Amino acid sequence: MTIKSRFLYLIILFCLVFQISKFYSFYTEYSAWQYVDWLINYQGGFVRRGLIGEFLFQIHNIINFDLDILIFSFVSFLYLIVSFFLIKTIKYLENSQLNTLIFLSPGFFLYPIMNSEVIGRKDILFLLVIAFFVFFQKRLNNRNLFIVLILLVFFLSLSHSIFLFYAPYLFFLFFLIKSTRKTKVSFTEIIIFLIFLFIIFFLIYFNQGNEFIVSKICNSVQDFVTSDCETRGQMFWLGNDAKSHISVQEVSYRNFLIYLFSIILVYFFIFIKFYNSKFKIKYLNIHKFNPVFILLILFVFTLPVYYLGSDWGRYISLSFYGSFFIFIFCMKEKLFLKDYEIRFNKIFFILLIIIYSFSWTFPFYHAEQIKFTFKKPILKIVEIF
Repeated sequence: MTIKSRFLYLIILFCLVFQISKFYSFYTEYSAWQYVDWLINYQGGFVRRGLIGEFLFQIHNIINFDLDILIFSFVSFLYLIVSFFLIKTIKYLENSQLNTLIFLSPGFFLYPIMNSEVIGRKDILFLLVIAFFVFFQKRLNNRNLFIVLILLVFFLSLSHSIFLFYAPYLFFLFFLIKSTRKTKVSFTEIIIFLIFLFIIFFLIYFNQGNEFIVSKICNSVQDFVTSDCETRGQMFWLGNDAKSHISVQEVSYRNFLIYLFSIILVYFFIFIKFYNSKFKIKYLNIHKFNPVFILLILFVFTLPVYYLGSDWGRYISLSFYGSFFIFIFCMKEKLFLKDYEIRFNKIFFILLIIIYSFSWTFPFYHAEQIKFTFKKPILKIVEIF
């Protein structure tokens, strides 16, 4: 085991402990944003974002286990599995400085650590699903792989609406998996996938939620929420339709520039990798396209979420989750004709990691400025001296 791999293991372990302990604080205070989102269920009728909450609610009913403890245990378990997948990626990074910089992108698993209010959000479900396909796809034959893809897209999108717009990342990964098996994605599979996306879209669109549903859901979990369940946080926003979400968007020119700058930095090293690579896949002439255009196209599919919601930082991070595990799959299955690499001086490389990965971040909501994580410690030291 190299020094670099030990360093990465320690970072993953630290992130795991930090995320679970932070979510514990959200759990103890019944936070209206991170914890309550997992309580949204179908007890008031079918509604968007309620599938995972209904699943947990029914387990609570069947085994008579406290719902709040169940949610904390479930989310903690999800973080544990994700950490397992992150550890599995390290062997594809060890001998590459560029790959390490991609892994330590400020938009990847470090992002929630720098923006702790993101911890406990359902974003972890997308990260878990796409990592599952990368590392466990060989256990599924072609038919079952497609069925699992459809079921997981259904599960994700009905657990949180925004995942519908990230489904193309999963489908492109499905395309790559099929290519490694020397088979093509059939026209029937494409049509079925699109039909299911339209079905999910209409299910979400016509089941936005209202005050009555919110009231019924809050009553069903009244022992596990605060008294203002209906008037604050995720449950309150469940009662607002898409037009209400759009009406509160206040993205300024400054916000836009900060997030654009953040996207460039988050994707900088993975873009370098993809731009200087070439797919081996000849199906649909993919080998003639620069791989970086694939990342751009997949990102374009997610643009509607930036119009519908304000958590732009989270949306950028979710896109990078998808891009990263597509990259890992390409490395794992050797889908690039050449493995492009950049060599830095060792000291410069360490400084680059400190500055690029740990010194800054971008707020997940209405960013007015770049957040410099070393600012407070430096000011404290200045005050002392």
